Amino acid sequence: MALELVDLLQGSFSLIFVLISLYIGFSIFFKYFKYKSRLYILVGISWIGVANPWFPDSISFLMNVFFQQSLAIEWYFIIGNAFIPLALLAWLIAYTDMNNKSKQKIVVILTVVISIIFEVVFFVLLFTDINQIGVINPLRPFTVEFGLFITIYLLLVILIMAGTGLKFAQNSLKSEDRDVKLKGKLLRAAFITFAIAAILDALLGMIFADPSDPFLAVMVVITRVLLITSAIEFYGGFILPKWISVIFSKN
Repeated sequence: MALELVDLLQGSFSLIFVLISLYIGFSIFFKYFKYKSRLYILVGISWIGVANPWFPDSISFLMNVFFQQSLAIEWYFIIGNAFIPLALLAWLIAYTDMNNKSKQKIVVILTVVISIIFEVVFFVLLFTDINQIGVINPLRPFTVEFGLFITIYLLLVILIMAGTGLKFAQNSLKSEDRDVKLKGKLLRAAFITFAIAAILDALLGMIFADPSDPFLAVMVVITRVLLITSAIEFYGGFILPKWISVIFSKN
């Protein structure tokens, strides 16, 4: 199908966010070989997983551009949702490594149990009643209206990651070290920005019932820019490369 402006904007900005997130995730991941700490592996996996829901949009966008067809709905849902529990588990292990190590075992057990329940229900619905997972708008190839089950789970994941992320950032803000405090500010901004963007993105289909509404294209750009911003903030908050430190030093 021919892509309209809102589709081009949504697909291209999703692709940009995914590519940036992959770069950031793997950059953090490979820090393990320098510092020999599993924290870098866990956080790298976490951020790639955070971007996971936007992978199908990116793949489908490229398929539409080059082959004039979209990703099959079954693969759209699998790619976008099946790996989220792994990202959540990786993040909570990393978080409890840094905070509340004594509670790590119970946190991991609860997360694994909830993740297994999610995966079982997800794949049962996928093969028995896929509409309970979600429906792709026939006029908008990158717009999905998720069912109640997926919506609740995604909101839960967003709230858990944002809440724990903000708590970790708050600890960094108490430091007297300038760079550590800057990292805390960037991490706090990253989790707040991502939560707002992710929730807003999930609600666009309900807010704009008319897919031809010109404000929909504007909101698509805003949400994707916020997602890209959150990725850069997260990278700065966790790694703090020299160029980001220099920018804030000048300011």
